Amino acid sequence: MTEAASNSDRISGEQWLRGTSTSLKRTRQGFTLFLYGCILVCLAALGVLYFEFSTELLSVVMQVLPVTALMGNLIIFAGALLLFSVPTEVNSRGLLIGASVGFFAKVIFAGTVFWGPGFLGLPLALCLKLAAYIGLILFALFLRNLLLYLNRSDQLLKVYGLLVTSVLFLLGSWCMELVMDLGLIKFTLIHIYSVMLVGLFLYPCLFYSLKKVLAP
Repeated sequence: MTEAASNSDRISGEQWLRGTSTSLKRTRQGFTLFLYGCILVCLAALGVLYFEFSTELLSVVMQVLPVTALMGNLIIFAGALLLFSVPTEVNSRGLLIGASVGFFAKVIFAGTVFWGPGFLGLPLALCLKLAAYIGLILFALFLRNLLLYLNRSDQLLKVYGLLVTSVLFLLGSWCMELVMDLGLIKFTLIHIYSVMLVGLFLYPCLFYSLKKVLAP
């Protein structure tokens, strides 16, 4: 009897999406914040890549871009926290916790840039970056579970695009930086930033198309 009552209390993804619950509102807010944060981080990375080879206003711009990156990462982290309000039927709490830890690691990394590139030390800096990229992979897996709950398996191809983007470009740029720091292969920073920027650009583009699933 208790089990039957419990099952009757559960709502399907379609019902949840058509409703006006606080859970749905917070989820939409979380998606919006996450998207805006990704855009800010992408713009900051693009700015670094562009102004690295320009002398005009270089010192001014290089003071603004770290602030932009930090704000973007903070917004991403805040958006991820709001997504804990999704229904328990999504079964993604562990994925969200892992993703949030990764996003917080990136906040720490972005915040310590103001103390100079060597403040954290190379091993810790690489670990924080790796945690952030793994966080994006876990977040994509969370989106997969959410789409399945909403019965929108037609959108799963975009999630797989997020996974490929994270592994190929973001983790790829991290591996390039690792082997460069180990002295195994010589890469220039522009090569690493160029590969990373492709991932930082594609991720919000694919995420925006997924965000439309939650549109009222």
